Amino acid sequence: MAPPASTATAGDAADPSNTPKQKLSSASKGTSSRGRRERPCDACRKRKSKCVITEGQKSCAACAVHSQECTYVEDPQPRKRRLDSDGKETDVPKRRSTISLDQDTPISNLGLRTSSESNILYANQDMSRQLTQEPLERPSQYHTTHIGPTTELEPILLDLSSMNGNASPGERYQKSDNRTAFLVDQNGMEGSKAANINALGALEILVGSYGPLLIQSYLNFIHRNFPVVEEEFFIEYNFGRAFNLDPALLASIYLLTMPWLLRDMSRSTSQLPDIYLLEDLAFRLFGESLYKPTLSTIQAGILLLQRPNNDSKTLNSQLVGAAYELGLHLDCTSWTSSLTEKGLRKRLAWALYMQDKWCSLIHGRPSVIYKSNWAVKALMNEDFESSKVFYEAVPLSEDVTRGQALFKEMVSLTEILSIVLDTFYTLKAMQEVEDAAQGGTRLILERAKPVQIKLKEWFAGLPGNLKMDSTMTGKPSSTGYLHLAYFATEITLHRCIIRSLETNNGDQYLAHICRSAAKTRLISAMDFVNRLRSEHLNAFWYFPSKVNFALIGTFGCLLLATAPCQEEVDFYHTRLNEYRWTLSVSSKTVTFLSFAVESLDSSSSLLKNLPRRPSTAEVTAQMAAMRSMQSISPPQESLLSEAAPLHLGSLPAPESANTSASVSGLVSPSTSTSSGSTAYEAYVEMFPSHRSR
Repeated sequence: MAPPASTATAGDAADPSNTPKQKLSSASKGTSSRGRRERPCDACRKRKSKCVITEGQKSCAACAVHSQECTYVEDPQPRKRRLDSDGKETDVPKRRSTISLDQDTPISNLGLRTSSESNILYANQDMSRQLTQEPLERPSQYHTTHIGPTTELEPILLDLSSMNGNASPGERYQKSDNRTAFLVDQNGMEGSKAANINALGALEILVGSYGPLLIQSYLNFIHRNFPVVEEEFFIEYNFGRAFNLDPALLASIYLLTMPWLLRDMSRSTSQLPDIYLLEDLAFRLFGESLYKPTLSTIQAGILLLQRPNNDSKTLNSQLVGAAYELGLHLDCTSWTSSLTEKGLRKRLAWALYMQDKWCSLIHGRPSVIYKSNWAVKALMNEDFESSKVFYEAVPLSEDVTRGQALFKEMVSLTEILSIVLDTFYTLKAMQEVEDAAQGGTRLILERAKPVQIKLKEWFAGLPGNLKMDSTMTGKPSSTGYLHLAYFATEITLHRCIIRSLETNNGDQYLAHICRSAAKTRLISAMDFVNRLRSEHLNAFWYFPSKVNFALIGTFGCLLLATAPCQEEVDFYHTRLNEYRWTLSVSSKTVTFLSFAVESLDSSSSLLKNLPRRPSTAEVTAQMAAMRSMQSISPPQESLLSEAAPLHLGSLPAPESANTSASVSGLVSPSTSTSSGSTAYEAYVEMFPSHRSR
């Protein structure tokens, strides 16, 4: 696979060593250039938004996002006139759209306006003025404490209280439905606002005039594919009401989008924000917000965890604890809250659920969220709709629709991953397999069958716009992380099967079938990585992707280490070398892929002393001898005939160092409607009532 032409990398922010420490520039040189006649384009003037043209681009950022022509055809609106003291008409002073920041600039005076890619059109000028004058009531701004059923606070007593809803001085009692109650903390709100204003001032001084570009990058690359921030946040930013924003959340957005700024400004002489200082400030603000968490705290934490260089084990536990405090694990369907808040709560809850399960996978730690204490309902289309009180909705673009489907499908896949982890990787489940001794593989296969069916149905039900080959539009596409997560889930399921074969020496036919199915998965995953294009590599990748790429190499090393014959060892050596080459080439564009290269090198180094295996002919002779010593029932004969196409003899010659999907003759699930699991599924059918004792 040829490397993309981009010289900067989409993962550079994940590796601060690639970014020299730089001082802030007091001017906005190189960040934007005003186009023709020093006025906005026709589309931006209609949206009443800032027209930002990045250096070297012909279209403004908003027109590029909406895939429309950037024109300057329509005449500008006539300026409003006013009378001076002599009764003569004079021009209304033009409001400047650029921002000059210094230490003495009040945060409330910042005019942070950008072309918000939120797929909304403001209804009219009167509504626009209303938005400018009236702050929006965002649901993520308040600290609440969920009153659990076993605490010293009794909801029934609070219902009977004559304190008009006040549980104690500074705390207000609030019921969301008949059985869900919260305490709303009202202490120190003025001091908190002052602290937020100071933090926002420090943050805006740090990023300088690059703030709008960072927000635009977030809207272009992340927001549509990972909708955990409500639209109202960007409306507040668009209308310059910085005092109404959460500093931890804003800092997290800035930090997460720095890679795209570095890429876009790679040839610019302008000095960029210091990413080290920005990272320190973002984590400090987040840590302070954990003392009294709000929904904005959860949003900030989830975004910070998307940076591939972060160790998410401890931070994930803190976030889940804060989410329980806010009641995100509850069913909010019947609450009296607004539709906007309920939709945001559900999206945040499922984003945190995914965070926890994938953290459990990539770190090998127990999950913090348990099914028995999770009541959040499945996501619906209306959960992605923003409030329509302040603006008039228009039909969603194809990119936004795809992004919403991507988020929902990732949630569904994560629920299957949770089943895999709970079924095969808990201490109890692993002990049961160990206790089953030689029957362990059969026990795993019996339990794996319904999970494999779920995975097959999930993949077959993917919308057409989420198929890998359907998104080649030239624009960044995040569908890659969804398919990679699918392969990681499949590999996680097959790893425990392959491990169990070490104690199943008596059934060589079963081992052959299981290894053939695992080999199919590995080749499909490697071919998928080989087909990634610049549209995928330069897009947003979900946080476990760094480890998911490495898991493919680890699985290949596992199959190599347990291979029964030398031809199979040679085959895996060839495929792993090809995979390493693909990763090393792609790592020039996405630096976090270097982790997968290092992981593969580390695993390969442990295989240097692997003893030579017998040849296929020797293994076949041994299997024939064993077969002649035992009687085989007709179902097993039928099974072997089904598995014949997956026999080692049908694999490609290992001497070629440029093996591809077409050479291997295996179809990847990215383009196939079958998950290719018929081999061991057929074997499981032979044991419908099997129970290991």
